[in-house]
Amino acid sequence: MMKKLGKFGLTCMVAIAAVIIISFCVDAKHKRNKGNTRRVEQVKSSGQVESSNLTEVRVNSRYRNVKKQYEAMTVNFNTAYRVPNCVSYVLTSKMIDITNGPNAEHRRNYKFYADPSVSGCPEWYEYKGSGYDRGHMAPANDMRWSRQSMSDCFLMTNICPQDHDLNGGSWNKLELKVHDWAKRYGKIIVATGPIFNGSLNRIGKNHDIVVPSGFFKVVLDPARSCAIGFVYDNHEGGGGVQRHACSVDEVERITGHDFFSALPANVERQVESSFSFNQWN
Repeated sequence: MMKKLGKFGLTCMVAIAAVIIISFCVDAKHKRNKGNTRRVEQVKSSGQVESSNLTEVRVNSRYRNVKKQYEAMTVNFNTAYRVPNCVSYVLTSKMIDITNGPNAEHRRNYKFYADPSVSGCPEWYEYKGSGYDRGHMAPANDMRWSRQSMSDCFLMTNICPQDHDLNGGSWNKLELKVHDWAKRYGKIIVATGPIFNGSLNRIGKNHDIVVPSGFFKVVLDPARSCAIGFVYDNHEGGGGVQRHACSVDEVERITGHDFFSALPANVERQVESSFSFNQWN
């Protein structure tokens, strides 16, 4: 048969075999990346990831600030204090479906790293031996829906020095509660950051990373036109989530920031002036 094929036939067979092998390799690579691509497309195609004015925060004018937009979060970074002023993002039930599912990104695969494009951003090792955790403002548990969002949340522009017991205790309870609210209500807007009132401690290689005196979180459900705020000292104070609840107006009074200014003025006044914890549970 080899004689019948001749030189031209053999050349054709070799070429065909090479094409098959290359196609197999390309297909295998495509399948490896297909899971992550599908997850991002599921979120984006359903309109769940969008540029929303509701994530805009008017930062207290006393603080130095540069704004950096990442895939799933907006960071307002304090270039003098070397920590974020505020980190805000949209969190949806579609994202939660992915983060709670078998295809979610795993935290162990990611490490902290600096964003060289942001002035004052610390290196990961500047927190080492400080006695404080590298506390995520946008929690990793909320960002497991894509490789890029997960990678971005480990940037040091999203990190503050946080008491270890608080980070793993009552603050973690709040983060889990907010995670559940996104699943329950479909789409919420979250803004989180440090409180600097009375901040005295500094860490870092040049002792210029400010340790916050506390932390805030505000949550808005635009569909139900309701919002709630939370304030924690930077130590484990114990107690349930409700103990730390307050109005968004109270968080604005403490921080000097302005949240949800894109809402109609009358709606903003209504949702920020009062709160009902029972409305969220």
